[in-house]
Amino acid sequence: MNYLRVFLFCFFQDPYFMKNHLGSYECKLCLTLHNNEGSYLAHTQGKKHQTNLARRAAKEAKEAPAQPAPEKVKVEVKKFVKIGRPGYKVTKQRDSEVGQQSLLFQRNV
Repeated sequence: MNYLRVFLFCFFQDPYFMKNHLGSYECKLCLTLHNNEGSYLAHTQGKKHQTNLARRAAKEAKEAPAQPAPEKVKVEVKKFVKIGRPGYKVTKQRDSEVGQQSLLFQRNV
């Protein structure tokens, strides 16, 4: 049971694992199709997948120093009136002495 838990955890953590709409499994790194999880798991231990992983790691290591870390620019949030929101509030009122009804319009600022 513990093996199954580790097995499923590995699938969800693998960025190259994908289940397609036909129910088969794909390796996005190697562009290979697999009929079941066992076939995919065997593929991940194989030479083709390991070679592609090494190639990807070398490519990312080569590109990493070329791009300096971008500085975060603080952007001011503009305050604006949302479309569809009324600029006023309407309240129904009733005078208790006379019994007359009225509307109170209050402008939203």
